[in-house]
Amino acid sequence: MAFLPRGAVFSLFLLFLACILSGCGYHRAGRTAELPEWIQTIYIAPWDNRSNELLLGPWVTAELRHEFLRGRALKLVPEQEADVILRGNIVQVDTGGLSYTRYDQTVERRISMRCSITLEDRRTGRVLWTTRDIRREEAFWVRTEVMQTEGEKNLALRKLSRDVAEDVYHRVTGVF
Repeated sequence: MAFLPRGAVFSLFLLFLACILSGCGYHRAGRTAELPEWIQTIYIAPWDNRSNELLLGPWVTAELRHEFLRGRALKLVPEQEADVILRGNIVQVDTGGLSYTRYDQTVERRISMRCSITLEDRRTGRVLWTTRDIRREEAFWVRTEVMQTEGEKNLALRKLSRDVAEDVYHRVTGVF
């Protein structure tokens, strides 16, 4: 049985590693290739909220701004400096039972949110892209104390805000 010299084995290992790493699909998060070149900056308008969850609009807006700052696909700027404006609307929020005890007492509830978004050219007001059906849902526990249940519900709403922001970010930066 013939063995390769130690240097040859090491060279083959480096060649194998280079092939694997070059084809793995990892890349530095930066400007998305799908966006037109003229779109460099974005303003995220405060989200309209048609639900009874008063803090949900500001939470989604804040999470979305954070997502764009973190992702760095577009520079987040004030409205007057933006190439495009992202407008969002919380259309509906529903809460319903998810699981029950054998005595029909709710143990777990589900909160769902439906949103719509529009991306428009700031200079012309022309709508570049829109979607009216972003849906997310999250479960939360029903506790014995009402305030504890409300705390669980708020945690679920915060999670929904983060999930919607991440979804919107990926849709906007990959839409064109």
